[in-house]
Amino acid sequence: MLTRAQKAELLKELETVFKESSIITFVDFKGMTVAQSNAFRGELYKKFEDKVVFKITRNALIKTAIKNAGLNLEDFEKYLEGNTALLYTKEADPIETLKVLVEFKKKNKLDVPVIKAGILEGKIFSSEEAEELAKLPSKEQLLAMLVGGLNAPISGLVGALGGILRKFLYALNAIKEEKEKQ
Repeated sequence: MLTRAQKAELLKELETVFKESSIITFVDFKGMTVAQSNAFRGELYKKFEDKVVFKITRNALIKTAIKNAGLNLEDFEKYLEGNTALLYTKEADPIETLKVLVEFKKKNKLDVPVIKAGILEGKIFSSEEAEELAKLPSKEQLLAMLVGGLNAPISGLVGALGGILRKFLYALNAIKEEKEKQ
């Protein structure tokens, strides 16, 4: 049982989470064994170290934190029924956190944890949207695609200019050879 001081500290922490996190996912963990929960936390730690948090918290504290953070509680009421855990990050790629959760379920052939909903950069998303977001490429992959796209015209230009120079050199060599024959 938490003391009042511990509850106040936890509430303050949750308020900060709702104000500053890039993603907050409401997760239903009902039916998850302790071993599965620990395995999931292990996956998170392996991928993100301490940049991502999976915290099981009472709905009443979450509701109070939402109110105190200045968010509209009515938008979240339907997601705060039953067992709720929060999966959030301030520093890591938000989409990657969703991917780890979805991949954990698939890899272990589990029905849990279940994404109820979440907040991504201030916008609420549903469980269906979370599944779609998890299919997006990671930030690093998107940057690589962007750099590749920017690099392609330059590579094409270099190739074209190189071809023109080669043809010019061939023409000069042909003229040289003709003059040598005469």
